[in-house]
Amino acid sequence: MSAALQNFVWHRSLGALIAKLNSPMFWGSLVQMVNEHVAVDTWVALIFSAQQAQVLCFRESTEENERVALTKDYVQGLFLLDPFYIANRENPHSGFFHLKDIAPVFFEKTEYYKKYFSHYVSADEVQYNVTLDNDRTLCLSLGSRIKFSQENIAIFDLIRPWVMALMEIRMCFETSLDGGNSQPHKWQGIMEQMDNLLTTREMEILKLLFSGFSNRQVAEKLLISVETVRAHRRNLYTKLNIKSQSEFFALFFNL
Repeated sequence: MSAALQNFVWHRSLGALIAKLNSPMFWGSLVQMVNEHVAVDTWVALIFSAQQAQVLCFRESTEENERVALTKDYVQGLFLLDPFYIANRENPHSGFFHLKDIAPVFFEKTEYYKKYFSHYVSADEVQYNVTLDNDRTLCLSLGSRIKFSQENIAIFDLIRPWVMALMEIRMCFETSLDGGNSQPHKWQGIMEQMDNLLTTREMEILKLLFSGFSNRQVAEKLLISVETVRAHRRNLYTKLNIKSQSEFFALFFNL
């Protein structure tokens, strides 16, 4: 196929996608067009905000166990351990992000990775973020069963302008926004019952440690010493009566 004909096909595909901006088919069509440039296996459109992740759309072929894991386990608390959510809450801004650049050093050793990410996202993930206001960020997460190559990442970044522009315009037509889930997620409910056990600082350390950050990374983020982090960690394990991350997950997420 000649370059001119390829360009014609691309422009026609883009025109068809723009025409679907007000259609329920938009998100799937957007990912399908991204797939013409880089193959992805899983995807989800969602909104990150304070203590909440709201799912807008995901692929129609999603199996039931994956659907439950996303709409219940992830939304009801696991998102708090998602490296993309953590990075967004620390510094919310629009852009393209690759898991390799934001994941903590021990991410692949976490229970979140073992019991959720490796099963339902697979081997790698990228995300387009569009800041909507002071609290909310629109996200399109794309997962792959194999690691994205440097060329893949370069292509993702190359197509970023039109992908993110269409994402932002889509919000004018998004009908899935219902103000979010009014029910408190699992983590929040349990934490409210443990107000007398854990301090605010201990909660910060707990979430960072179980998200895969090393003692040194936690210390740098919170501007405290490594020994202080270790002391807090010992106290946390004692207060929660746990000895491992697997026990932590059993206590908080029943996974």
